[in-house]
Amino acid sequence: MRISVDDIIHRAIAKVSSELRKLSLAIHDNPEVALKEKKACKLLTDYLKAKGYEIELNAGGLSTAFIASYTSPAGHKGLNIGFCSEYDALPQIGHGCGHNLIAVSGVAMLLAISEVLDTCSIPGTVKLFGTPAEEAIGGKIIMEKQGVFDGTDLLMMVHPTPGYSGSWRSQCCLSMSVEYFGKASHAAMAPWEGINAGSAATISMQTIGVLREQFKPEWRAHGIIAVGGQVSNAIPDYSRIEYTIRAENTDDLKIVRGHVLRCFEAAALATGCTRKVKEEYAYLDNQDNPVLGRMYEDLMREKYNEPPYPNAGGSTDFGNLSHDFITLHGLYDLAGTGVPNHSKRFTEDARTETAHERTMFAAEAISRIAARCLLDQGFWDSVKKAYGNRLACSSHRHNSDRHLVK
Repeated sequence: MRISVDDIIHRAIAKVSSELRKLSLAIHDNPEVALKEKKACKLLTDYLKAKGYEIELNAGGLSTAFIASYTSPAGHKGLNIGFCSEYDALPQIGHGCGHNLIAVSGVAMLLAISEVLDTCSIPGTVKLFGTPAEEAIGGKIIMEKQGVFDGTDLLMMVHPTPGYSGSWRSQCCLSMSVEYFGKASHAAMAPWEGINAGSAATISMQTIGVLREQFKPEWRAHGIIAVGGQVSNAIPDYSRIEYTIRAENTDDLKIVRGHVLRCFEAAALATGCTRKVKEEYAYLDNQDNPVLGRMYEDLMREKYNEPPYPNAGGSTDFGNLSHDFITLHGLYDLAGTGVPNHSKRFTEDARTETAHERTMFAAEAISRIAARCLLDQGFWDSVKKAYGNRLACSSHRHNSDRHLVK
């Protein structure tokens, strides 16, 4: 009896679904923040080693990054397809972005496409990239700069949200840390001898708050005072604020960055403090391939009989990959509750059976798209053409230092 490719994928994922559920819960119940995902990395790589995959640890120089790869017995001259898993948690919130599910979705897609390569006897390579620190410093950006993704024809992943989409245009974002250095003094005996670094942090926050009146609706600037002082009876000589700014494209991000940097400078001038600004790599806007995105949305609409979820902000380091590779960052509905990411309720929903089942279907949908790229040359040609057209029309081609907006 002949079996369809869709059936191969469905059976491959169904076969390991209960195992992946256990992996997901183990990661969820042991949340680890950026670059500290040691348990999650070991759980995933141990599982894949047991399945016979070749594992490369410390990918891109990151201790919690890895690559699991498989080449078809028919040879490696076909497509080189890559999937991404994320597994870092949010401080205090835990897996409020569902990265425990993203972790196992990547494993499911790797297993499914490996089975397709075997059963259909077609050449090609499939890889799973374990990508840490998405919530903080941008692990994928570092890995790309180190050449980890070089040679990949197609990169795909899925992410839980309050709805599904195959055309999510994420926001560019840039994280900034600002330290203020003042002079300590007794707050009652000789406050005039001090230079208040805590006041500099406060003035920065207030100035940026006033600045928002001139922001475009899609611009964002949000931050916290990480260190404002130690005791109330001493003028603090040190403070630190953490800020993230967002915009729809890199041109606007540069404008927002300039405004915010002037606020940081003004606070230093007003208080007499000196300052030091540190900037992380900028997350670029995600640009899903429209051909891949349409097929993904068709599959999700067929399953759930609902329209796609409208774009609603947020950023990802996967966006940087979308500027250099053919990509799809498929969104799917976590649990049908409409709860937003980065909330305690989302964390709770991310360990439910419903969330797992929806994750497995999203992984199946992405696998079906990847398989079509492998088997349908006409479809793959249309995917490449759409990518080429975007590159030709784009006004935001970046130089080698483009990841850090200056």
